Amino acid sequence: MVKERRKRTRVPVAFDVDILFQRKKTKVKTFNISLTGISCTGDKRFRANELCEIILTLNPDTSLTIDGKILRTDEKEAIIAFLSMDEDTFYHLKRIIEYNAGNAEEIEKEIKTPAFIRE
Repeated sequence: MVKERRKRTRVPVAFDVDILFQRKKTKVKTFNISLTGISCTGDKRFRANELCEIILTLNPDTSLTIDGKILRTDEKEAIIAFLSMDEDTFYHLKRIIEYNAGNAEEIEKEIKTPAFIRE
């Protein structure tokens, strides 16, 4: 049996997201999202270890911009880790995850636990 290494809840959501990389913008759709990254549709131009910017538009007045790094990719799926975001973006992201997870208390516990522990 493989030990689960993920420390953050992933919630299935289907948002349209813009990925800005190599000065180009590409639209993708998310499969799931967590406090540390997203799984989304892939693009043949994505490359592992490439830095990018994730732009999630919630409504015409609210967009979340997150610095990221493409971890893995193929034509069907890309996994992008979040590297940094401002406080307002983190607040909105946390609320999205709490709402979709259905257990806000569990998300609060996760925030108090380090996401990346080396064993």
